[in-house]
Amino acid sequence: MVVLAGCGAAESPPPPGDEVECAIGAGAALSPVCTLELAGNDVILHHPDGGFRRLTRDPATGALAPRDGAEVLVPEQGGAGAEAFAIGADRYLIPRTLIEPPPK
Repeated sequence: MVVLAGCGAAESPPPPGDEVECAIGAGAALSPVCTLELAGNDVILHHPDGGFRRLTRDPATGALAPRDGAEVLVPEQGGAGAEAFAIGADRYLIPRTLIEPPPK
């Protein structure tokens, strides 16, 4: 007799990085459920549902731009010391200290 183990709906561990505020989808409220991962000049914003946004960071200015170019990054009014922006229906609020270029 052969016994097969079924694949369960076990959750993957969260991606490495800092927790940041995001609102995924139209009408969603900001909450600290996204994870920010830095990889060189890339900034990857992991969503709690497994989706993500990949951005590139200008090393000289720290300005962010979407890597895939499908949707534009629209700056929004942020708080003191934070970058606020939207890409499509998703919104993000990220402390500048997490995405500033390193001092030279």
